[in-house]
Amino acid sequence: MRRPVLAVLGAVVLASCGGDPVATSQMQITTIDIFDFYYSPASTTVRMGTTVEWVNHGPSAHTATSNDGVWDSGSIAPPSSGGGGYQPPPTGTPPPTNPYGMALSAVGTTFSTTFNTPGVYGFHCSLHPPSTKPNFVGTITVTE
Repeated sequence: MRRPVLAVLGAVVLASCGGDPVATSQMQITTIDIFDFYYSPASTTVRMGTTVEWVNHGPSAHTATSNDGVWDSGSIAPPSSGGGGYQPPPTGTPPPTNPYGMALSAVGTTFSTTFNTPGVYGFHCSLHPPSTKPNFVGTITVTE
């Protein structure tokens, strides 16, 4: 009789603290790195419940703004060190994963949002809109 009571008490304590060990260990985070003037990766697919975090590595402030108004990061500041100097890729080639040739430890502020509804979500930098930076866009596909 004592074991079932202890098991129930343990479950109540975990639930009241928000400590669901299964849910916590299954939390998924996907990172999108921001450089001047593109996202890496530009497109990604995640499962429902995944948190996407944008991290600014470039020398300028940027945003991660939903094309449909679902979210807006506001300004995501560059690293206090100013990030690396931008070196654009040669015309016709995709941007490198890390154009600055430095460790990605130089990070500015971040922005995160969790995707709980399946769909395709386009985003861009509102400070450098697609009309001026057509490759500074991205897409997140959320699956069940």
